[in-house]
Amino acid sequence: MPRHLTDEGAICVDRYDRRIWHRITEESERIQSTDSEQPYTGLLRDVWASLYKVSPQLNELGSVVNRKIMHSLMNQTAWTDLRQMTQMDEYSAALGSLSLQDTLGQVLPPDIQEQARQVQDLEQQVQQLLDQANAYDQATDALSDLASDVSSDSGSLSDSLNKAVDPAESIRQQAAELGKVFEQAAQAFETAFDSHSGSIGRSLRQALEGAVQESQDTQRMMQAWGVGAGDGRPVSGKERLELAQTLTANPKLREVAKMAGRMQMMALHKRRNRTVHPPSEVVNITIGDDLAHILPSELLLLAEPDTEDEFLRRFSEKRLLQYDLRGFEREGQGPIIVCIDESGSTAGQVEMWEKAIALTLFAIARREKRAFAVVHFGSESEIVVRSWQRPKDATPAELIEMAEHFFNGGTDFERPLREAVRIMNEVAFKKGDIVFITDGESRVSDTFLAGEFLRVKQEKQFQVVSVVIGHDDCAVRPFSDHVVRPQLAGDLALDFVVESLQ
Repeated sequence: MPRHLTDEGAICVDRYDRRIWHRITEESERIQSTDSEQPYTGLLRDVWASLYKVSPQLNELGSVVNRKIMHSLMNQTAWTDLRQMTQMDEYSAALGSLSLQDTLGQVLPPDIQEQARQVQDLEQQVQQLLDQANAYDQATDALSDLASDVSSDSGSLSDSLNKAVDPAESIRQQAAELGKVFEQAAQAFETAFDSHSGSIGRSLRQALEGAVQESQDTQRMMQAWGVGAGDGRPVSGKERLELAQTLTANPKLREVAKMAGRMQMMALHKRRNRTVHPPSEVVNITIGDDLAHILPSELLLLAEPDTEDEFLRRFSEKRLLQYDLRGFEREGQGPIIVCIDESGSTAGQVEMWEKAIALTLFAIARREKRAFAVVHFGSESEIVVRSWQRPKDATPAELIEMAEHFFNGGTDFERPLREAVRIMNEVAFKKGDIVFITDGESRVSDTFLAGEFLRVKQEKQFQVVSVVIGHDDCAVRPFSDHVVRPQLAGDLALDFVVESLQ
C-alpha cells in the first residue's frame, strides 16, 4: 500500500531534511504558492531533496508518479551539473527547484497528466482509509487498557470494544478493494509514461540545462548585490530567497545585476593585480626556495651535471640563497563616491549602465575597505545621498533601493559636487575618488570651485573622474582630473574608471 505523500516522498529524506524544508517553506511565500500549485503533490520537495542531499536515493514507498518523474530527472547529465551548484546548500537547491517548476508541471502529455492525477488521488484515498483504520486500532487499544483496570463485570466497556473492532475491519476491506484499483491505475500510468520516456526525457534535459544557466546567472547576480563567497556581511537564506524573487520580478534589476556581475569580474581582477609598491628593495640575503629571487651564483649549480643534484637538494630543503625584498603597505584611502545623473534623458540603457558601474565600484570599495557613497542627482532640488562607512555592512535591500531610485528630472552639477566634497571633508583618510557620471550639460560656479572645492581637494587629495555620455565635456573639465567620453556606455568606460582610481 502507498504511504502518505507528505511523509515519504519519492526521495528518501530524514527528520533533519524535513525540518530544513519546512523552514525554507515558511521563509518563502513563493515556495509555498509554487508547492501548492504543482499538479503533483510533493514533487517540489522531491526535486529539492535530489538537488540538496549528498547521495539522493529513490524511495520505493513514495509516490508512484513522483518516483517515475524523479527517476527520469536524475538520469539526466544536466541534473549532475546542476547539483554541483546546489549540493548541501539548501537555498541554492530551493532556487534550482523553482527554476524547474514550470517544466515539471507540463513535462507529461495531457492524457498522462490526467492518469497521474488519478493515481495520486487514489493513493491519497487509500492512505486516508488506512489512517482511519489505524485511528480505530488506537482507540481499541486504549479501551482495552481501560477495561483491564476496572471490574470484570463492566459490560459497557466490552460493548464499546466490539463496536470499535467492526469499523476498523470494514475500513481495511475498503482500503484493500480501492488498493486494487490503485494498482491497476498505477500500472497503466507507468506503461504510458515509459511509452513517452524519450520525449519526457528531452523536456527534462532542456529544463535542466536552462536551470543550470539560470543558477549560474543567479550566482553572478547575487554577487553584484554583495551576496557571494567572502563578500559583505553574512546574508540569511531568507534574504537570498527574497533577493532572487525580487530579481525574478524586476527585469530592470536583473539587467543591472547581469551588467554589474560581468563588470565586477573584470574590475576586481584588475584591482587585485595592481601593485602600487611591489617588493623591490633588497634589504638582506636569506635562504628559501623562491626561484624568482635566488642569487645568480645558485643558478650556476644547474650548469654542471655534477652540481645539479646539490641544487635540487637545497631547493627541496628551502636552503637556496636568495634576496630578501621589502615593499610598502598601501595606506588607508578615502571613500569612493559615485555621482549618478538621473535626469530624464538617462532613462533606459544609460541609467542601467550607471547603476552597474556604481555596484562595481561598491564591490571595489568593499574589498579595499573604503567608505562608499552614491549621490543621486537631477535638478537642483533633486538630491539623495546614500553612504556606507563600512560597505561590508550594506544589505542587499539597501543596494536594490539604490539601483531602483530614479528622479527623471533635470540636470544640476554643483549640488551633487557639494555633497561629494562634504563627504570627503568628513572622512579621516586622504586620496579618495569621485566618479561623476552624466549625459547632460550644466555649470559649476567659479566661487565654489575656487573656494570649498579647491580647499578640500588640496587637503584630502581626492580626484574626480568624469564620464560624459553623448555631450561635450567642457562642462566637467573645470572640476575633473580625468575625463572619458564613451560613444556608448560600456565596459571600456569602466576600464578607464577602474584604472584611474587611486
